[in-house]
Amino acid sequence: MTPAQMARARERLGLTLEQMAAMLGYQGVQKRQMQYDLETGRREIREPQRRLIEAYLSGYRPAD
Repeated sequence: MTPAQMARARERLGLTLEQMAAMLGYQGVQKRQMQYDLETGRREIREPQRRLIEAYLSGYRPAD
């Protein structure tokens, strides 16, 4: 998954940077920045993150 694909996936899911960061497990005051860094290529998108995003795009929704 490229940074641009991640940004499009977030938009398709209707999530803000902060919401997507929380979905991927980021916490604290810097989570929005961490998500932004993923979408601009400053941070590497890890395989578990890619798989989780693809699951959400396929309709997966956890109970919480």
